[in-house]
Amino acid sequence: MIEDKIKNLLKRAVKSAQPDFDDTILLSTPQLQFGDYSTNIALILAKKNKRNPMELAQEIVSYIKQDETVKSVQALKPGFINVWLSEKVLIAPLEQATKNTFTIPSFSYGKERQVMVEFAHPNTHKLFHIGHLRNIATGESVARMLSAVGNKVVRTNYQGDVGLHIAKCLWGIKQMMKRDGDKMFETLSLNDKNKLIGKAYSEGQTAYEADEKAKAEIIEINGQIYVQDPKIKKLWDTTREWSIAYFEEMYARLYSHFDRCYFESEVHEKGLETAKKLLSNGILERSEGAVVFNGEKYGLDTRVFINSLGFPTYEGKELGLAAKEFSDFGVLDKCIHVVTPEQTSFFKITFKVEELLDKEKYGNKQYHLAYEWVKLKDGKMSSRIGNVIEASWLLDEIKKKIVEKFENSADIAETLAVAAVKYSFLKNSTNSQIAFDIDESVSLDGNSAPYILYTYVRTQSILSKESVNTGTYPGEMSASEMQMLRLIYQYADKVYKAASTLSPNIIAGYLYELCREYNLFYQKNPILKAEDDKKHIRLQITKAVGAIIRHGLGLLGIATLDHM
Repeated sequence: MIEDKIKNLLKRAVKSAQPDFDDTILLSTPQLQFGDYSTNIALILAKKNKRNPMELAQEIVSYIKQDETVKSVQALKPGFINVWLSEKVLIAPLEQATKNTFTIPSFSYGKERQVMVEFAHPNTHKLFHIGHLRNIATGESVARMLSAVGNKVVRTNYQGDVGLHIAKCLWGIKQMMKRDGDKMFETLSLNDKNKLIGKAYSEGQTAYEADEKAKAEIIEINGQIYVQDPKIKKLWDTTREWSIAYFEEMYARLYSHFDRCYFESEVHEKGLETAKKLLSNGILERSEGAVVFNGEKYGLDTRVFINSLGFPTYEGKELGLAAKEFSDFGVLDKCIHVVTPEQTSFFKITFKVEELLDKEKYGNKQYHLAYEWVKLKDGKMSSRIGNVIEASWLLDEIKKKIVEKFENSADIAETLAVAAVKYSFLKNSTNSQIAFDIDESVSLDGNSAPYILYTYVRTQSILSKESVNTGTYPGEMSASEMQMLRLIYQYADKVYKAASTLSPNIIAGYLYELCREYNLFYQKNPILKAEDDKKHIRLQITKAVGAIIRHGLGLLGIATLDHM
């Protein structure tokens, strides 16, 4: 790797200037005007050795011999060392990109190179909402990035289909059936059935909090669900299938799929059995009629694994889920759970309990990738049932906006709508709360999916008029051409960093910068009317930019368009 070569070059120079150097060089990719790589090693060593950082940086630079890899090295105040690569090095990834070839450094969590990404997590009998959209956008992108750096990725989805929320919904549906008759939902579409589910859950939730009689009935239904009582099983089965069928439609719409969908109903017995085993060996203990994990000696919270009614809690069921996930697909190096941050304590405790249960199997092999909440920026929630913004409503509203704005066909508008939603989430770090702005998401000005896709369409339009053939490169390239080469060179490194830190926003940010710089390049430099040597390099840049946009958006789970 070029980066390793640059590090070794710097190490030798640093040792010459500062013999007690401890052999650690950290490189970053600075702003384009400051080179291709930068290090602050002189600042670190100068402070440690009470030297002038700029003088030390200049001394280190004096020991570096330029070769076919390095064009120049400079020391910049207050002591940074910046490295500019040669045109020859920068041309190689350009030519690879024009052939849709990307040499991305590999990254893995262990020797098996197998990682599970568990995401989506909708509960049956509840609406599929805007938070699920962010979850799926994040999980799907993480899965694609980890695959791109050489891992076998297993996609799983843990969906709640038992528990009090189900009982609340079924109670609400039973009330509706009493009012409107047993055949009230026979003529409803799948979408309408799921809206009915949302209304029923909202009714059940309100009644549970306000009416003691209703609360007792809901608790009774909850117990019936766990034991699959015939009094409730048929209604549970029917409404559960509505949710699952609807979820499958949404997954397809968002270009996601799963190797295995787990349900709470299939893991709660194993979870209960495992919790009882942990009680017998002292990892869990009894407290006020329940079975708990006392996390105090580990600096953790105390949480219940079996409640006083004898049912496993979410924590208890997680034990059953982990047993399945870590046996169904062979050895996993890591299991990444994409879940909101309020579950941080939950995961710290379940990970610790599972590690105490079997350190070899579970120890340091699970990770909670937390993503923050989403709301609409303008606060309008005309779509909501209860206080939930329905996912399909949001996608459809954006689709309508796109049809009005761009006068596109329904198919193109659908692709743009999904892209607009996903990109709006993924351009932000997972720990950022999002105030989703519908108008901003469909804007052609600024950091949005339509802007990225418009740039891609521009590249394809240029290439449709003249193909990129073999040719010579100009003897000296312009500053704007070198700027584009440097950006293209950075792509593989950005993908590696995004995958290794589970940060899709790194790729999104890079794509926006690439598109912005290319559009400036396009405005300043004639391409099709340029002289032959200039035309060749500019067509090469155009083809590479298009290929990178397509590949990068693919890693974000976003489809491209040939026209808009």
